[in-house]
Amino acid sequence: MSLQPSDNRKVDRTTTAPFLLRCYWRRDRSLSPREFSVAPPFNPTAEGVSDYSQILPAEIRQHSVQIYTWPTCTLGELTGLLLSVLPKGVLPSPPVGTRLVYKLIFPDTRAEVGEDGRGRWRDKPIGSVVIGGNEAEVDGSSIEDQLEGDAHKTLSDSRFVIGDYVACTILPPDSEGRIAPPPVERGYVDRGPRDHGLGRGRGDFRNGHGFGTAPPPGDWRRGERPPGPNYGGGGGGYDGGGGFGGGGGRGGGYGGRPY
Repeated sequence: MSLQPSDNRKVDRTTTAPFLLRCYWRRDRSLSPREFSVAPPFNPTAEGVSDYSQILPAEIRQHSVQIYTWPTCTLGELTGLLLSVLPKGVLPSPPVGTRLVYKLIFPDTRAEVGEDGRGRWRDKPIGSVVIGGNEAEVDGSSIEDQLEGDAHKTLSDSRFVIGDYVACTILPPDSEGRIAPPPVERGYVDRGPRDHGLGRGRGDFRNGHGFGTAPPPGDWRRGERPPGPNYGGGGGGYDGGGGFGGGGGRGGGYGGRPY
């Protein structure tokens, strides 16, 4: 069963259970994939760690929001949700001309894991939106109606895989009100479909400890639920990047981050 969301047109929000999306944000400076590469604890269970996000640096964890959503979630929707929870002072008042740049951050399952257990992470641009565009002021309409840019792009448009993180860079206008250009994102190389083979290293298992279990048997790929009775949704032993062996998914059994 693939964990890559299906086509936008096939998702019925009234009958399809949402998944948990973790969105991390920073003002003025983009989040680097390297900041998400953390050495896991030797015994996560004993240390009370059930999810990879728990061991991220405090500065990253403190600037995050958790959202239950669908693969049809647009950048416009995501922006509206994010702006509703941002602390006071993060955005200028009014926020007109502020650019929000979105990208995916996910583990590189083809790279070898370092001796300290750190894996390699990658990023992939999604798009950006500008609040109010070039208008002088924001009227009484909703935020989503005031966005310019890629507001209609969806998560699945970027080949989002359930468990990927979303990072948002907040770029206020300059002192003269000019809109900031989107940052130049370097380092992403399109290596074909995201759910292709794991390659050498088998993710972050560290010889059977650190992430909960030894690699599952058989032939499987990122974006697919690993085979076997102890892997997968709702309490299996494997939880990918979202956990160390708990069942990170909701009752429907998404099973956390797919490595």
